[in-house]
Amino acid sequence: MISHVQALVLALSFGLMSVLLISQILSVHAVQSTSALVPTTGNGEVDWSAIRFSTIKYPPNSPLAEEFNGKSETVRFTMQGDEDGMPQLIQAFNDAMASQKSSPVRITNASLTYTGQLRGTEDELTLSYNVQLKPSFISNITLSSKNQTADVVDLDWRSINVAEPITLSTPYGDIDVNHPIGLLQANHSSVAEQLMNSEAAPIMSDQLFNFEDIGRPMDTWHFLFDPTGSQAGAASAGLEELGGARVVSIYSLGESSFREGTFQETEKQASATVDGTPITVETTTPPPSAQMTIAGFSKIQKSGDTEFAVVTQQAPAGTTTATGGFPIQVLLVLGGMMGAVAVFVLIKTRK
Repeated sequence: MISHVQALVLALSFGLMSVLLISQILSVHAVQSTSALVPTTGNGEVDWSAIRFSTIKYPPNSPLAEEFNGKSETVRFTMQGDEDGMPQLIQAFNDAMASQKSSPVRITNASLTYTGQLRGTEDELTLSYNVQLKPSFISNITLSSKNQTADVVDLDWRSINVAEPITLSTPYGDIDVNHPIGLLQANHSSVAEQLMNSEAAPIMSDQLFNFEDIGRPMDTWHFLFDPTGSQAGAASAGLEELGGARVVSIYSLGESSFREGTFQETEKQASATVDGTPITVETTTPPPSAQMTIAGFSKIQKSGDTEFAVVTQQAPAGTTTATGGFPIQVLLVLGGMMGAVAVFVLIKTRK
């Protein structure tokens, strides 16, 4: 028989392996925001993912059925920060952080990977979107230092909503990567134009880069303080490269509970007429999921509607996690949360 200590070590190892494995699976499919912040340098990295699923239902033998029945198309491309259209995209994010959050944080460089899939049957067209902005290098996260013993870190930038069209010159032509209509603009421009002139226009132009749900109060996020840095690699692959910190604070958002509230997918529906054909358009956005790693021990504070973190290199004596108990509880929560989102995405992609 194994001892309690051995059991704890095995459980911790399983939790770490689960988080690492699931984070690799979800790095492409589910996490909407993952960030690593180093207050001593004022810099960090943020990965944003915009994910959505759309369904257009139409009558069999209609013009839309003739165009899409049996079609299976994928639009995928990656663009770097200096390529055509990318500076405008980065500027749009920076403008949103400045105007919506009065935040000094700025993206200094990023790459974008766009993946859109289209599948048609005799009565239904399914569209899926996964737009990743990563890695996004950011600066000016540190607002001030208090007697060189603590850093004040801005957190409000995380929940921006970029509304305007962002058109990039891609191998498939000019595509608006911030709105669902962009996928149809690539190979079905006539249908895209008709949809934008119909009652379905609000749904097809509903921005993908909307991260407002990640702005939920930080005291509803799970908190894990790791005084040894043993979870740093699992929490953020870029943390060591960013600052070499071994003491980290880890926040996670996405698990539904009495304290955190309920996280559900967002669904929208509209009826329209395209080319004389009645259609129904439905969209689904997965529930929010986010993780933030801060180098050092952080404590959340508020000033009105503004949230910030006061970060020190050492934790006060007796510090515990927000949910209490041994940190493995938080690791298992992370594994369960991400696993649930993975199942959600898998079901949607297979429909």
